[in-house]
Amino acid sequence: MSNLGSLFREIRMSKKWSIRQAAKKMGISYSYLSILEKGVDPRTGKDSNPKPETLKIISRAYDYPYEELMKAAGYLGDDNSIPRKFSLDIFVNNINLLIENMTIEEFSQDIYQKTGYHIKPSQIKSYLKGDIKPFPGTLHILSKYAEVTMDFWYTLNSKDTLEREREKYRQNKMKSYQEPFSKEYAVFYNLHNDIKIFLSSEENISYIKVAMEAKKKNIKPNTLKLLIDTIAEEKKG
Repeated sequence: MSNLGSLFREIRMSKKWSIRQAAKKMGISYSYLSILEKGVDPRTGKDSNPKPETLKIISRAYDYPYEELMKAAGYLGDDNSIPRKFSLDIFVNNINLLIENMTIEEFSQDIYQKTGYHIKPSQIKSYLKGDIKPFPGTLHILSKYAEVTMDFWYTLNSKDTLEREREKYRQNKMKSYQEPFSKEYAVFYNLHNDIKIFLSSEENISYIKVAMEAKKKNIKPNTLKLLIDTIAEEKKG
């Protein structure tokens, strides 16, 4: 099994999906997904080599970073010119920081509750013993759980550096949320006061929805105003 195939299988297993379930969500055949997980096409004996389009489908189905799949498949290289060297000792140290006073079983359950991905207690114990190295998919799950970047796992950390990493992660996440909001607020801020008051009133939501529907159906404002004026005149009569 290739590293990429192992990654595919690891992500799928963490979601507790069968190959048929995963393939159905992707819109591909389960036999093809099986080939991708094995990493070798039995018909040719060559590496399966999924195309970027296929990786994008898998990324969406698994909610897994597309860029990381592209790197794992060899389409993209790391931005850093000096390759990072993974140390199992550093990884174990950082895992223990996250576990703190939890049991391995509690830690496994906590990861599942916060990320939706399942890392078995037996798997965690193997990491701590140094029996196996984590796949990139596992590191991404743990990064999401711990609210840290991938760089965290390549550096020996302490409780203080863990908190700093988390704070940086949250600030970047908040910034990504605020950017689109800031643009929308700027548009709202520049509106006429009477329009801002109208939009801010809960009583006017139904009118706003009708205006939105008219826009979707490409009804011009002048046409809509003419219709409103006609109805108003009829009500007077």
